[in-house]
Amino acid sequence: MKLCWNLTALCNENCVYCFRELLERPLDLEDNLTILKKLKAIGTTSITFAGGEPLLYPGVDILMRECHNLGITANLITNGSLLTKDNLDMYLSNVTKLTFSIDSPNSFINETIGRGAHHYEHIKKLLPYIKEKYPNIILEVNTVVTYDNSEEMDFMFEALGSEISFYGLKKWKISRFCPLRGYAKERKNLLSVPDQVFESIKDNYSNKRAFFQIQVRDLDAVEENVIISPSGNMKKAFNQEEYTIVSDLGTKDTEEIKRLIRKDGGLYV
Repeated sequence: MKLCWNLTALCNENCVYCFRELLERPLDLEDNLTILKKLKAIGTTSITFAGGEPLLYPGVDILMRECHNLGITANLITNGSLLTKDNLDMYLSNVTKLTFSIDSPNSFINETIGRGAHHYEHIKKLLPYIKEKYPNIILEVNTVVTYDNSEEMDFMFEALGSEISFYGLKKWKISRFCPLRGYAKERKNLLSVPDQVFESIKDNYSNKRAFFQIQVRDLDAVEENVIISPSGNMKKAFNQEEYTIVSDLGTKDTEEIKRLIRKDGGLYV
């Protein structure tokens, strides 16, 4: 089983399209270490740590190290702003796949959508150090297509090809804005991309040749993920609505977790 673990709803950026869990408070490290052992016991093989911004969670490095000790693959999705050349060992030494959230190389667009004008440049400056210290790390980029950046995809493709692919970019994942929860749900009418616009992007990039793989994901892609929320609930989305499979994972024993998952259709173990 593969999971995405949203450790915290906190973030140091303010992306207008974000669908993080605004109403859930994060658990402390000891509780999450308990959950991690239970996830191992039910057959979890890979965990992608996300947020909010996961590097704002105290102990995310310890959780990723414990994944390594348990034989679970640890991946990280980050906006990159808290990474520096001096803390790479702390955060990346146990990471198999590193995914940066980049929605545009354009400083004006990044300022407009809430990432900050220097977002892209900061990541570019980090990449040589990451490449040198962790040459085998799998590097990916996530881009969310909204009304604000939908006309920027060609510019983004050119920037990735000329400035990022040199550092071993394996995949560019283009995802349609999804109003699942939080601010995203409130701003659906402002940010949603018309069907014809997204279909044009999908047609243009699904079979485009590049030095890296390109994956274009529509709204139903969110249903592929099993999520652990900040407060320790296992969730799944269906028809753009999210529901809980297992609540309060830390309080359930392994057999009860397995029973609840099987009750939900046995889709995950």
